[in-house]
Amino acid sequence: MFTEELPKIDKSFKNEFEKQLEATGYRWFRDNWKNSIRGFQKKFTDESGVKYFITGFHYNHYKQGFPQAPDKDSYMFDVQISLNDMKGTTLDFQYSADFLPNPYGREVTTLKDVEEYFENIWVFLGKPYYEKYDY
Repeated sequence: MFTEELPKIDKSFKNEFEKQLEATGYRWFRDNWKNSIRGFQKKFTDESGVKYFITGFHYNHYKQGFPQAPDKDSYMFDVQISLNDMKGTTLDFQYSADFLPNPYGREVTTLKDVEEYFENIWVFLGKPYYEKYDY
């Protein structure tokens, strides 16, 4: 029997980007899939049903045991869109970018950019709902 208590999820904010995630409805969770420090997710719906979930992952490879890596936070997002074909077929899309100021002069990507990107894919695919409401 498993008796060891899992460490608590760090829900403190490291930067303005994480504050924006919290303010716009993302919920933190313990990641056991992508080997990140923590994950966060938000459900996107409309009056017809659940469109998709955007899931994000927080990394800092230095703090995750790689001392040769720079001590900097990074984020990656993905979404799984159902094709509603009765076979359980889904498509997975990933979005990686600079979400924090960087020394390379690259423009910082916003959370709005990420959400619009996934919404555009969902619309392009014909608005396949993850779950339709039956009312």
